[in-house]
Amino acid sequence: MSPALGRAAARGAALFFLAFAAFQVALALGAPYGKVAWGGASPPVLPDNLRAASAGAVVYLVLAAAAMLVRAGDLGARLPQRPFWWVNLVLAIQLALNTLANLAAQSDAERYGMGAASAVGCLLCLGALSVRSRPAAG
Repeated sequence: MSPALGRAAARGAALFFLAFAAFQVALALGAPYGKVAWGGASPPVLPDNLRAASAGAVVYLVLAAAAMLVRAGDLGARLPQRPFWWVNLVLAIQLALNTLANLAAQSDAERYGMGAASAVGCLLCLGALSVRSRPAAG
C-alpha cells in the first residue's frame, strides 16, 4: 500500500473512532439505541451501568482517534511513530475481535450493522499499519 493511501486509511480510522465516540456520547446521554450496543440485549435506553460504560468508551475512542491521527502524520510531529504503530496494531486486533463479537450478538441490528461497521474500522486500521514514516515536509 502506498504511504499516501496508508495515511488516508489512518485518517479514515480516526474518523471512524470519532463517529463511534459520538454514538457512545448519545448512548451515555440516554439515546434509545440499546439494541445496537453492548451486545444488543439491553432495552432501548441503556441502564445506568452501561451508560457509564458508554461514557468511558468515549474517552477510549477519542484517544484511539488521536493515535490514528499521529499515525497519519497530522498530530504529534515530535512523537516517535513506533509506539503508535503498536497502538494501531492493537486497535486492528481489537476491532477484529469486536467484529466477531458483533456477529454473535442477539440483535440483528448489532450483528449486521455494527458487525459491518467494526469490520470497516478493522480494515482501515490494517491499512494504516502500512504507514512507516512521516510524510516529507514541504
